Amino acid sequence: MPHSFRHICWILALLFEAVACSRPESVEQFVFDDGSGQFDFQVDMSDSLGVYDLSFYTRMESRLSPPGFPIRVYLTSPSGERYSESLFYDASAGLVVPYRTGLQPVEYGVWTLSVRARAEGLKGMGLICTTIYPDGTR
Repeated sequence: MPHSFRHICWILALLFEAVACSRPESVEQFVFDDGSGQFDFQVDMSDSLGVYDLSFYTRMESRLSPPGFPIRVYLTSPSGERYSESLFYDASAGLVVPYRTGLQPVEYGVWTLSVRARAEGLKGMGLICTTIYPDGTR
């Protein structure tokens, strides 16, 4: 009997470890331009134990000159509260451009993030959301 109890505990420990490790460290989404210049993303910021890093990336037909373009970002909270801001997307900063780091939302849940952008050769935009926990894990 003690042998089977240890066996069950070992299996439960493995299952717990598998469940604990199953959450992705980041979620990446990409939206191709349908001609409207609007790119909509669903961002899950439900975990109140972490903070969030949001970054953008693009797919361009050719290099921009100058290497950037204005964008308008709209954030809609789970309860429908809407926030917006205008930014300059600096494509010379690298392939992935940070948008917000260490973001702690005013409301936890699934947010809608919409980007409006027009630039010659812009084929689509992507969003990377990474959850970071106080102990430094992702």
